[in-house]
Amino acid sequence: MLRFTYKPFYRFIYRYGNLLITPILFLYMFPAIVSFRYEVGQSIYLFVFSAVIFYVNKLYFRLYQILPFQIEIDEDKIICSQFFSRDKKIVLHFSEMTKLEGGIFYGKSKGLMQIKGGKTTIGFFHHLTNANIIIAMLLQKVPLEVYKQIEMKIKSRLEV
Repeated sequence: MLRFTYKPFYRFIYRYGNLLITPILFLYMFPAIVSFRYEVGQSIYLFVFSAVIFYVNKLYFRLYQILPFQIEIDEDKIICSQFFSRDKKIVLHFSEMTKLEGGIFYGKSKGLMQIKGGKTTIGFFHHLTNANIIIAMLLQKVPLEVYKQIEMKIKSRLEV
């Protein structure tokens, strides 16, 4: 059984990054809120910062649901554990996988990669230790129809 985890820096960023970013953005918003005079420029400024805060927290809430900090791969399944809520554990068999999305699976070099199977979604980033190994194993063991869905996207990235 192979085990993949994140380095402590990335584990901290993916778990608590929004708790650092949100207060900083509020500090930038505070002077505009205190001196608000119903001007268009100030309204746009506040709206943009509010939208960024909303988007960052929405992204992190999604990561809390799908991002395991430990992934173990067996011969026929993936076992994901150490989510934001530590007691959560997901087991996904390779035969149950229906879709691979994002990152390398969409021809990009970086980004969130997602494994979907039934009602389950698991995500991981390329910062995972030995991420290339987990990607290669996924491509070898997923059902053929799932592989065919992403084959052209991967090949287009390799040709560039």
